[in-house]
Amino acid sequence: MENKNTIEKAIDYLGIYATKSEKFEDFAMIGTAIDNPLQVSYISKKKIDSLLEYTGTKIVGTKEQRRKHFTSTTISKLLSNMFINESDRTSNISFDIDKQLRKDFCKNSDLFIEEDVAGFYSQEITDTYIYNANGSCMNKKPISYFEIYDKFINVETKIVGLKVGKSVIARAILWKKQSQETGEKKYFLDRIYIAREFQNSNQEELQNKLYNKIKRVLRVKKLDCYNMHHIKSIYATDKLNYFNSAQYPRFSIQIKQDIFNELENYPYMDSFRWGKETRSNISFDCDEDNSDYILEDTGGNYTEGSGMICDCCGESTHEDEMQFSDCEDENLCQDCSTYIEERGDICRSENATYNNYSGDYHYNRDLDY
Repeated sequence: MENKNTIEKAIDYLGIYATKSEKFEDFAMIGTAIDNPLQVSYISKKKIDSLLEYTGTKIVGTKEQRRKHFTSTTISKLLSNMFINESDRTSNISFDIDKQLRKDFCKNSDLFIEEDVAGFYSQEITDTYIYNANGSCMNKKPISYFEIYDKFINVETKIVGLKVGKSVIARAILWKKQSQETGEKKYFLDRIYIAREFQNSNQEELQNKLYNKIKRVLRVKKLDCYNMHHIKSIYATDKLNYFNSAQYPRFSIQIKQDIFNELENYPYMDSFRWGKETRSNISFDCDEDNSDYILEDTGGNYTEGSGMICDCCGESTHEDEMQFSDCEDENLCQDCSTYIEERGDICRSENATYNNYSGDYHYNRDLDY
């Protein structure tokens, strides 16, 4: 059923229950607006007569005429002008028509894949996309905020989404990591942002549509996704097998410490937000425990975490679980340290010798072999 028929039939139905206003008969050729398919447009009969009398223009409702002479408005405002009493029934019909307009608009959406993450986020790519507000705090930030996406080691990031024409109605980051040893590929579809116009009416539908389109493109049975709990709870049936897909990434991403420190700005990140130092890299994942860096600042900075690096194993550990050894002049984690009773200090476990008689440990350098 076309939008125009849907709108006209809804008005006829409402006319049975609601009182028509004095202006009711003056609204003509009601249909979908040309420049904004989420609105309706109309022309008054007085304007039709006036255009014919003074310019010789006969209004038949062409696209050009609708764009030039018709008035665009929301379905709610139109009905409030056509009917006197704004009853619950009127409100419900307004909502249903509005929802149908948005649903029909989304039917024409196409999948897009954009490799220029920084250009997309900063909205510097203007010839391909019309950017709609979607609640993301990173929209239209300076391009320097997103340089980090090109600096991660052995991982690819792309923007994937749905658009109608150039208008972006849904988008997310797709992460791909490939093992250098086995060639195995792992994917994670990050948080799916929906254009504000569709968040109340079509959000779950668009999330599900983007998710399944990406699965088909990647030819995978399992695709972990930030919004997996939404998709499963609403759309999961016996016919939709999600193959144990999870809502969190099952891999981490790395960046060299020196490169990370040289960046001018840093983005807020949804999933790979918490970073832990290793010997030469910083590893980001979804585990907030013992993090050294947190990418949670929308102003281009990062937050320092509470983790410390063990000088023995090189792993990051929460500062409360780290101790300084006077014996070794090092910071040591619990797994790498042994307490020396006679010194009242800890040392590397590899430098401790157990005394079977006393049940204590001795520091090797204190022993006379």
